[in-house]
Amino acid sequence: MMDNYDLQVDIAKGIFLEYDQSLLIRKFSLEADGEWIYLTYLNIPCRISRRTGGVEECVDHVWTECRNYGTVMTIYDLLCYHKGDFAPRLLGQWCTVGTFVVTGVTNTEDFTKKYAKYFDGRLELLKHSCELLGGALQPQMAGADLTCRIPVTPFFPVLLQFWEGDEEFPPRLLLLWDRNADQFLHFETTFYLQGDLLGRLKRIGEIQ
Repeated sequence: MMDNYDLQVDIAKGIFLEYDQSLLIRKFSLEADGEWIYLTYLNIPCRISRRTGGVEECVDHVWTECRNYGTVMTIYDLLCYHKGDFAPRLLGQWCTVGTFVVTGVTNTEDFTKKYAKYFDGRLELLKHSCELLGGALQPQMAGADLTCRIPVTPFFPVLLQFWEGDEEFPPRLLLLWDRNADQFLHFETTFYLQGDLLGRLKRIGEIQ
């Protein structure tokens, strides 16, 4: 039996098929043929079936269906959320996720604590893991020990910052978003994306 996440993935596949695929391809400058729409997600080649809406990813040169809820929902949202004929514009100004809400949850650092703790004392491992996700190291910001720009897709990046712990302060990990990120995806999707990205970093770290 399918769990609720699997059911939601299948529902989302059907909803994706209601969108104008030619517009999405043109809007985000995607590669496509008669069967598939192609894009890269967190440095993994992905494709979407133009017939079924299903998402596949290529790992070790093998294409398999992706059923990861966070991955699939983030890809659909980044492609379908914005309703204009042209892709929204990145502003190049970084902010916390709390910028996009008036009330409710505005601080995600409780969620990131376990990842900060895992990488504490392993700065080089975190750097390498970020690079394997396609990340590019940036000049230090706000005293962070690591600042890395990670392309979620070629048209949408996030900024990861990490501070190692010391005698006074625990380790800290923070994701920052372009100030125009709410034009690219729903606020709720930032949580799916954050969990997916950090989970991948940790899994990469565990196998190094």
